[in-house]
Amino acid sequence: SLPRSYIYQKRWVKLDADYLRYFDGEKDAYSKRFIPVSSISRVASVGDQKFEVITNNRNFVFRAESDADRNEWIRTLQQIAEERKSKTPERTSVPLATNGAADSADKSGFLELRGFKHKLFVAVAGDKVFLYKNAEDYRLGIGITYIEMNVGNVKEVDRRGFDLTTPYRIFRCA
Repeated sequence: SLPRSYIYQKRWVKLDADYLRYFDGEKDAYSKRFIPVSSISRVASVGDQKFEVITNNRNFVFRAESDADRNEWIRTLQQIAEERKSKTPERTSVPLATNGAADSADKSGFLELRGFKHKLFVAVAGDKVFLYKNAEDYRLGIGITYIEMNVGNVKEVDRRGFDLTTPYRIFRCA
């Protein structure tokens, strides 16, 4: 059989102590995907400019702009993942269904959101609202984006729906 060819889409990628997130563009406030650093088990080079981020259940392949840039991403990711592992385990900032207790979210369940084709699995934890493609992704901790509620507010719009309003975007939920 022919080797599978992948289509790479250009994304703006941000890494901090908690998440690897990618966005459509540099100015976007909300990510297309977030991967908790705590779920990364390995980072490896996979050929020209490419590296793979291996989580417990899913692998993500990224292509950098150069081999040097790729090496820098790998080095930084490995360093952050190591630091994360050496820290004493505290309550993770990502609500994970498998996190010791049955559920570390304050509230979770399916909602319809305007702009998304399918119902999303939504979890409220502390001051953040996390959006997941489905319950399985929620279980894995790999989400679409999260909304910081310290910059947002909630307004009822009808019997079934409400808006999560932020300075960057309004999320209409039903």
